Amino acid sequence: MAGETTQLGGQWRTLSITGGSAGVAGLLLVAVSQALVQVGGGEPAFDASGEEILRFLEARHDTLYAIGTFLGLLAAVALACFVSVVCVVLRETEGRPAWRSAFAFTSAIAFVVLLMSPGWELAGYRTDEGVDPQIARYAFDMGNLGFANAWVALAGFLAAAGWIIVGTPPLPSWLGWVAIAAAIGFLLGRAFWTTSVWLVPYAVFWIWVVALSIYLFRGRVPGRAG
Repeated sequence: MAGETTQLGGQWRTLSITGGSAGVAGLLLVAVSQALVQVGGGEPAFDASGEEILRFLEARHDTLYAIGTFLGLLAAVALACFVSVVCVVLRETEGRPAWRSAFAFTSAIAFVVLLMSPGWELAGYRTDEGVDPQIARYAFDMGNLGFANAWVALAGFLAAAGWIIVGTPPLPSWLGWVAIAAAIGFLLGRAFWTTSVWLVPYAVFWIWVVALSIYLFRGRVPGRAG
């Protein structure tokens, strides 16, 4: 019995470290990915003209752009691992019936799927062949709107996670409130998706990811001892 308990404790420790590592890796991959994609000039505003968007796409560095978009996909995979671990922890914290953690997991997977869907980056690979400014704008708008729609799924994950965390040890309640605040922010961001409102909850989300990853690294998760 003692050996089984020790084994389970080790499994939860592995789960915890994996989740924490995935959360930090996701942040680093997103940061590097965006830095490489932006080489040649910053991304235009969501409501930029077709000419501005085409100039932005034509200024991309072919190799760094390709590497950046690939790292963006790896970031989505790392986030999928992170949210999966978080949802397992939430399920153990919530008890039965674990419907909120199930909703959090479904929302998180929807978020990752939307992130990995083809976006405006696709138009960047065709600029050498000639791209009409309006086609470039259409691709840009479709990609950005898909990204904005992903915020709604992310809001669902954060709201459910925050609801479970608030007032439920061992995770601190402030992590739950931050998640809920970010969820509200993302919903507002989607409502006004052509503005920069989304940047606030986006920054809060990554702060939350890092904070939760630290708790996971420290093994402060409610795993079963037996």
